[in-house]
Formats: sequence, structure tokens, C-alpha cells
Amino acid sequence: MKHLLLLLTVFFLAAFLTGCDVRTSNASENSGESGDSTAVATEDSKNDEKKGPALSRNEYEKQTGSDNAIPVEVTPVTLGDISSSLVYSSTLETEQTVDVFSRIGGLVVAVYVQEGDKVRKGQRLLQIEKDEYELSTQKAKLDYETEKAKFDRFKALQDQDLLSEEEFENARLVMQQAEIAWKQAALNLKHTTVTAPISGYAGDRPVRLGDRIQTSTQLLSIANLDDKIVQVYVPQNEFTRTYKNQKAVITSNVVPGVRLDGYVKRISPIIDSQSGTFKVVLAVKDTKNHLRPGMFVSTRLVVDTHNNTRLIPKTALVYENERTFFYVAKEESVERVLLEKGFEDAEKVEVLNEIDPGTMIVVVGQNGLKNGRNIKITNE
Repeated sequence: MKHLLLLLTVFFLAAFLTGCDVRTSNASENSGESGDSTAVATEDSKNDEKKGPALSRNEYEKQTGSDNAIPVEVTPVTLGDISSSLVYSSTLETEQTVDVFSRIGGLVVAVYVQEGDKVRKGQRLLQIEKDEYELSTQKAKLDYETEKAKFDRFKALQDQDLLSEEEFENARLVMQQAEIAWKQAALNLKHTTVTAPISGYAGDRPVRLGDRIQTSTQLLSIANLDDKIVQVYVPQNEFTRTYKNQKAVITSNVVPGVRLDGYVKRISPIIDSQSGTFKVVLAVKDTKNHLRPGMFVSTRLVVDTHNNTRLIPKTALVYENERTFFYVAKEESVERVLLEKGFEDAEKVEVLNEIDPGTMIVVVGQNGLKNGRNIKITNE
């Protein structure tokens, strides 16, 4: 029993001594790691001191050599003329457009013009069969000659007081009626040849050879392309700014790049009470016939003109929060400028800002720019 107690006492003493050695070893290791961490932190601090203070983005790009310049294209501010205009859309017409009808009915036996042909006033357009009309004319002529001979006999008798006044007057009236019938038949015979009422170009021709036509049948349309007009309806508050012979410019998307001169030909003196507008007729100078009747056109009534003023293209403008800006190109950067706008047209805008002619402004690539941003000009 004593030996057992002695063995247990030795065992617990050995275990106690072993636990103390493990705790001492862990503490030493932890102390070593803490020292190493402190050393690393000290080294990092020294490196940060060598780098100096934090840099801005632009300074960092310059020191590191990063090339983040935005490529742009530029154009100079120019001097020129620009006008303030009233812009309206309408359809091109001609002052003279005629639908041709026949004055008599019959069978079409000849057609002399095709669509697109140029015709002169009085030129033959088509021929209606005239055999029946020739016979009617001959018959009417014979009737007239018969009545005239009868009237001549009655006149001789009346001169000898052998005929009453009533009989003589009846004979005279019958002769006159026969003469009118003869002239009417001759006129119908003449109308078998349909001629052009005006000079111009043949348009739609619905009638064909062999058709039987009536007086209500449209045969052809003729338009005088030398006298083109545009009718626009202008709001009544612009009445005082519109006057006769006022300059106008006419364009059409059908023929891009073509700008035709025009002028105010007529102004209606009456304001339409329903729409609050008045009609203005513009004459179009189109000697080369770029436009055709029926084309949709845009018209600009020139109200005022500024001469020798600063102009920039509209492609240079940037719109932001209901304000308009443009970018002026410096040596290697840009400056954003709030636009002070004057007159404008479809391509240019007048710049009222104090800026020298010849100053370069950005026209391509400006949408991604910020004030002071580095740029690289590609079209120099």
C-alpha cells in the first residue's frame, strides 16, 4: 500500500513539471512573433516615409508616364454671316398646273405625248375620231346654205311688198339658227384634236389609245415647272415680321446639299380665325429643276442677318442640364465654356462669348471630356 502511494506521488509530480515546460515554450514563441511583427511594421513605415505624401490622379499619371490623353478633332472659330429665320414645312407646288379634259366625247385614235414630255401651248396632245363630226359639219353647212337661199328669196319678195313682215322675220331667224348649228358643228370638229392649254411638262396620263372618253374624263395633267411655289401658313404673331419680296431659303431631304433661293410672292391679308395663321406664298428659284411638284420641303424665311460674326459648327456643342457648352482646345488640355448663343441655322451657331477667331474648338470626341482633361489632337 505504501509502495502504491509512492508511485502515484511520483507520477503526479512528473506530470506537473512537464506542463510548466510547455507553457514556458509557448510564451517564448509568442514573444518572438511579436518582435518580428514590430520589425516588419517599422520597415514598412520607413518605406512609406521614402515614398512621400499621396499624389493626385493627374500627378500620378505624369510621374508614372501613363498616357490617358483622349483623342479629339478640332476646328477653328470662323467669321461669317448667319441669319435668324422662321422655319416651316410644306409641299412644293407649281403656279400653273392644269388637268386636261376633252370638250367632246369619242374614241381616242392617236396619242402624241407621253408622261414627262415637254409640251408647248397649243401643241397636239391626242386625237379623237372625227369622221362623225366631219359629217355633222357638212350637214350643218348644207342646212345653213339652204336656209340662206330661202332667206334671200324672201328678202326679194319683201322688197317688192309681196311678203309679210312676219314671214320675212321667221325666215331670217331660221337662217341664223342654221348658221349657229353649222358653226357649232365646225367647233366640235376642231375639238377632236386636243391641244395643250399651257406650256410645261406632261404629268399623269390615264387615257390610252383606243379608249372611249367623255367630257368628264381626265386626259392628262400639265405642270409648268418654271414657276414653282410653296404655300406656308405662318402664325399671326409673325405678321409684322413678314413682308413681300422677303428672302427665303428652300431645302429638301430628297436632294441633300441643295439650297434654293426664294422670296415672298404673296401674303394673305386675312388671318384665319380657326388656326390663327395667314397664308404666305413663296416663289422658288429652281432653274435646274432640282425639285419636283409634290416634294416635301423645308422653308426658312430670313428675318434678320448678322454679318462677319463668330461662328462654330453645331457638332461642337455639348448639352447638359438644359445648358450648352463647347470645349476650347489648349496646348494639351481643354477648357469647358458655357455657350452664349446668338443666331443659329441648321449647321452653325453664332458665339457671343469673347473668343478670338481662329481659336481651336473640339468637334469630335467632346462628349467624353471634362474640364482640364488631357487631349491628343488627331487632325492637325
